[in-house]
Amino acid sequence: MRNASPSRIYLLTIALQSILAGALLWIGGLTWGSINSDLVTQELTGSVVNPFIFAVWAVCLAVVIGVLATRTWGRRILGTLGAVVCAAGIYSLIVLDKDGLNALWFVSILLCGGLMATNVLTLVVSKNWPTLGGKYSRSAPPEQDAWALLDAGVDPTLESDPENGRPHD
Repeated sequence: MRNASPSRIYLLTIALQSILAGALLWIGGLTWGSINSDLVTQELTGSVVNPFIFAVWAVCLAVVIGVLATRTWGRRILGTLGAVVCAAGIYSLIVLDKDGLNALWFVSILLCGGLMATNVLTLVVSKNWPTLGGKYSRSAPPEQDAWALLDAGVDPTLESDPENGRPHD
């Protein structure tokens, strides 16, 4: 991984975090166990057993979106936030009463661990990652005022000369 380009690590980290967060959301909606009584059987989904799972998913999704939109310090803050929330999610799953539950709680611990690793990776190496830029943004040239161009009958979003502007019909 040392020879991998920062762009490749960036792409893999974002993709892996998105996949792991989606898997955690899916696992949280599955049945983790059931409670049997005389009249009814209650199925327990992951969100009922531990609602913190969806918080981990939501924060990790927000981290993915935030990393795409921010630069160095913003990414470090988001990576820290994501790692702390994932650690809290792992803790909440470890202290869970596991009587009557299937192995999905353990799979959730593994997914939270993977999400924590991607957040720590974001925290550590994100300063070398590519950022969004103004490369494709378009604006009127600074020497020409957009309102003056519109008054002259020229579309300021197109390359044109105000002297040869054609009035709109």
